[in-house]
Amino acid sequence: MKLELEIDGRIIAAEFTATNGTAQLRVGEQTHEASVSQPEPGFFVVQLNNHVFRCALEKSPSGETEVIVNGQRVPVTVQDKKRLRGIAGGSAGAAGKVSLISPMPGKIVRVMLSAGDEVAANQGVLIVEAMKMQNEVLSPKAGKVAEMRVAEGQTVNAGEILAVIE
Repeated sequence: MKLELEIDGRIIAAEFTATNGTAQLRVGEQTHEASVSQPEPGFFVVQLNNHVFRCALEKSPSGETEVIVNGQRVPVTVQDKKRLRGIAGGSAGAAGKVSLISPMPGKIVRVMLSAGDEVAANQGVLIVEAMKMQNEVLSPKAGKVAEMRVAEGQTVNAGEILAVIE
């Protein structure tokens, strides 16, 4: 999956794949491969180049996701470039309906909103777990949840529509 990462103010175009506890991140011509495990929800252990990184995901007071790596906070924003093409101009203020798509095959472990609920731009709507990693699916715009097409415990395929925001 092609991603745009903003890490500590730097924007990086990357391609991400994950299978059987191994994650690969390709940036330009360089590929980084790491072993990833999740001993508990929201906490990850990443082994990369004989180094171990203990990582946790947290929301900052402003609502942005922060990654805490070995005790150091790093603000990170991740955008799925394919998903953004479906949004008018990739804008959080886009008009019309927006479908939230499963980034990979997995299982719905948490549904945070229901049909009819108001949602803010970049607010978490649900969490998909794949290969012991939890991926929060965010609303790209403010609006209302028009449809919630999944329930907790349900398995989903990559590219499947999970919810619709209007």
